[in-house]
Amino acid sequence: MIVKDLSSSFNPCPKTPVKDKEKKTTIKKKSNKLAQKEKKRFSILTNNLEQCYLCQSKKQDIHEIYKGCTRQTSMKYGFCIPICRNCHSRTEIDSKLDLQLKKKCQKEYEKTHTRDEFIQIVGKSYL
Repeated sequence: MIVKDLSSSFNPCPKTPVKDKEKKTTIKKKSNKLAQKEKKRFSILTNNLEQCYLCQSKKQDIHEIYKGCTRQTSMKYGFCIPICRNCHSRTEIDSKLDLQLKKKCQKEYEKTHTRDEFIQIVGKSYL
């Protein structure tokens, strides 16, 4: 009698396909271009990048006001603020505060540019 090793072909749940070897995913490293942009960040709302914009404590992060697909645009045009971790968490949770920062940033940008230029850059007006 010949005994076969069924461990590689046995599937306890026939609806789920058997995976041979799971590939490990690695976190993509930042490109040099993105790292350079992050180093050159500035703010049109404040000149002091060492203090939290909201609570005046020591800065720990730089927060891009327009995030997601417009994050790099935020870095390019200075739509960033220095911020501590507590306030950073607050901006992520509090939609009213987030909207207030977006409006303030748009007002500051429109002092030297037009609203149409702002809409072309960010995608919509917050005022």
